[in-house]
Amino acid sequence: MTPVAYTPPVLSLQPVEGQSAREFLLAFARRVERLELEAAQGAYQYSKTWGWWLNTAGDVPGGVANAAVPTVTESWVGKDHSGRQRSAFGEPIYPSPAQRKEAEEAGLVAGTGVEDRTFGPGKFPSPEGGDWGAVAPFATDPGELAQQLAKMNWEGGLIIYGVNDLLGYVARSGPVDPRLRAAALRVLAGSTDVAVASTTSRNGRDVIAVSQNETLDGSTQRESVLLDPETGYPVGTESALFGHARRLNVSVPATLSVTETLERGSVSTIDRRP
Repeated sequence: MTPVAYTPPVLSLQPVEGQSAREFLLAFARRVERLELEAAQGAYQYSKTWGWWLNTAGDVPGGVANAAVPTVTESWVGKDHSGRQRSAFGEPIYPSPAQRKEAEEAGLVAGTGVEDRTFGPGKFPSPEGGDWGAVAPFATDPGELAQQLAKMNWEGGLIIYGVNDLLGYVARSGPVDPRLRAAALRVLAGSTDVAVASTTSRNGRDVIAVSQNETLDGSTQRESVLLDPETGYPVGTESALFGHARRLNVSVPATLSVTETLERGSVSTIDRRP
């Protein structure tokens, strides 16, 4: 089977110069912890995110079918974890137009049009893995925070996603204490297998990428969490594949998934935007 190149180019990461990843992250943490806590102006925390994920089926007539659905999701979340979530699904992307039917029949196209839901107290769905609320309140001491993170089971067990999911959980209902953001950066600094680079997001934002690699049989999957260089807030993720394409019908390097936060702020009601 001839791979079909269809995914957007992977992000080009420029490693930081003159500092190790640990040194860079510790200095980053010192800058972040000196920031003032943002004031919450309304009852709900609003966020707008964009992203897509490559869904794959390996048991279709053509061998392998892939599809991705670009999705814009708006969330309004109150401190009691009530709120509203509105997802607008874009036109599906198919690596091979000839396999469109197979991809649809395999259920790879999840969501069409607009889905708009409201939730009562404690019912807003968490996109993060695990019950983060059971671990809260989160420590601002990096050693204690690392222990709290160790209790959770996040995507693939990668520390970058543990930090991303924790801060995302806290940020969805209000501003995150700069001391907690700094502690999270220090936890990352204590990991021996993270790399730090600068890059430009797909929507033109200058960001810091903190990455970890997983290598198997000539195939390397690079997982990256994107951070705002001024605030330390997570603002996106990327999963990229290099080397062998595994069983995917795509050329490499290939983008497997991408997310980005487009806007965040606080509002008074679930029908308002910042």
